Amino acid sequence: MKANYKKILKFATLLISSLLIGFASVMAYTEMFITANIRIKSASVRFVNGDNTADIGQINTQGTVVTFNNIPDLEVGETRTYPEAVNITNNAGVTKVINISLYSLTGNWSPNFEYITLKVIAENGTTLGDVITIVSSGLNVTSTGDIPMLNGEEWAIELEIKAKTDATPDASITITFRVEVE
Repeated sequence: MKANYKKILKFATLLISSLLIGFASVMAYTEMFITANIRIKSASVRFVNGDNTADIGQINTQGTVVTFNNIPDLEVGETRTYPEAVNITNNAGVTKVINISLYSLTGNWSPNFEYITLKVIAENGTTLGDVITIVSSGLNVTSTGDIPMLNGEEWAIELEIKAKTDATPDASITITFRVEVE
């Protein structure tokens, strides 16, 4: 009978231990919450109308997207320049770094267009950063690189497009540039 009491005592000890471990585990799992109140403010670096913006497109209310969907058709062989397709202004209160880069290009590009260039022009007329140059054949420059923009500055974005002399009428492309602000 002593052996049975030992087995019962061992079993009871194991049972009590497992219950204690179970309760301790249950107590370790409690609910916790993180609450944050997050607000959105206006963009401090934003697009504003340049001399050509209203003629060829529009800027969204937030000043973060400009769409040029009113560019008139180019004639075969024509070069068209928009010296102020859109402007960018910095009202952040601090210097920001701007980098514009080619994001996408779709459509009948190579057989119909010689090039598209995008320049960032300072108020004094100086070209800032690298000139983005997308050509139908050859090496492309696809980014302006990082350009520091002082608080209160406004820069123009110059867009130039050249159709080939043997371009197909009604051919079209869609090009998107990304403006990264740090």
